[in-house]
Order: sequence, then structure tokens, then C-alpha cells
Amino acid sequence: MSNNEEANVFGDMSIEDLQETVQEMSVQLRDAKAALKEKRLSGVRIALDARREADVELQEELKKLGYTYRTNTISDVAHPFFRRF
Repeated sequence: MSNNEEANVFGDMSIEDLQETVQEMSVQLRDAKAALKEKRLSGVRIALDARREADVELQEELKKLGYTYRTNTISDVAHPFFRRF
């Protein structure tokens, strides 16, 4: 559908119908943005989970050897620019 055809479709609608359409499209846009963010960050989440698992395994192995070990990962640090996923 070209822009002219879309303009004609919206031009024939009443104000109430246009408001309802805009609200529905706003919801669709919000959902699409959330899906995009989820897809963009999925690799980061997977990497962070793998890092956490590796840190736990490292802690266990060092504990067996008699060492104490504490990691400073993003989830351990309170920083205003980082949010937990």
C-alpha cells in the first residue's frame, strides 16, 4: 500500500476511529520495540549467564583447593549505568 492509499484510508475515517487506530498502533509499536530489545540483548543475556556459571564453577574448584574467591561481575556491582537483565 502506498502512502497516498494509506492517506486515503485514514482520511475517510472519523476522528474517533482515528484515535482508536492510533492507540492500537501505539500498542503494536510498544510490543515491537520490546521484542526488538529482547532479540538484541538475547546474546548478552546468554553470555552473562555463561559467565555466572563459569564463576560458580571456578569458586567451587578454588574452594576445593582451599582458596576463597569473589567475582566482580556486572550483577555484583551497583552502578548507575548498568541495569540487571
